[in-house]
Amino acid sequence: MERNSRQIAVLLATYNGARFLKEQLESLFRQTCEDFHLYVRDDGSTDSTLKILASFMQLHPGRITLVGDGEAHCGAAQSFMRLLESVESDYYMFCDQDDFWHATKIEKTAGHMWDIESRACRDKVCTTPVVVSTDLRVVDENRDLIKESFNADLKIDVFRKHPQMLCVRHVVTGCAMMFNRAARDAAIPMSPYATMHDEWVALCAQFHSGWVSVVDDVTIDYRQHGSNTLGAGAAAKGVVSRAASGSGRKAFFAMARLLRKEFGVSFPRFLLYKILYSWL
Repeated sequence: MERNSRQIAVLLATYNGARFLKEQLESLFRQTCEDFHLYVRDDGSTDSTLKILASFMQLHPGRITLVGDGEAHCGAAQSFMRLLESVESDYYMFCDQDDFWHATKIEKTAGHMWDIESRACRDKVCTTPVVVSTDLRVVDENRDLIKESFNADLKIDVFRKHPQMLCVRHVVTGCAMMFNRAARDAAIPMSPYATMHDEWVALCAQFHSGWVSVVDDVTIDYRQHGSNTLGAGAAAKGVVSRAASGSGRKAFFAMARLLRKEFGVSFPRFLLYKILYSWL
């Protein structure tokens, strides 16, 4: 178990990410809040990813730790969860290898986190799971603007009125979230029925009487390129288009199974949520 001497653990999962990794790491080490340590798990890269990481470890001694487990090609979700299981910290942030963090990302997100904890907990150490997610600026591979706000496509205003929407829409984006130790403990280990690490952490926080807060501050350039474009594009599609696709049907039944197995949400109840909140 890695013990973080700083307050925030930034968890970075890499795999053949050399094309954009240098710019991402530069944005990390330009943060106005420096109270973080970067933990990296590589999933078997064959490009220059490891060389780039080694160069930044020399530039920032004592600020980066490579977490190895001798296994490769386990996928992004499992790679992030293995990092989460391996690091003990007060707060955690997931970091994708191809985005760009605005200089105040950690500072702003932590500010929202501490504000919620001060309201949710009276003790010095908060035992209530808290997840905070910020808005994202969607950009292309050159960081030219595609869309000012990703939250608009995620229907965040509906989520704020109806938290149950978390059961049917992916409203928390991993690279934009921070969560506390209580949320981390609630999410360990990851269910075999879960498919996405960020979605799983958010659901665990909500179903363990915690807080899931999505704020409007834009703190990150969410880079879209290649297959990644499909990820952001899916959020902008209507519910009919998503449901009609093969991946949409697969995701529907996967979520229904996860909610039933782990949180006791019956299929009729899940279907009711889908009808109520997918159309708003």
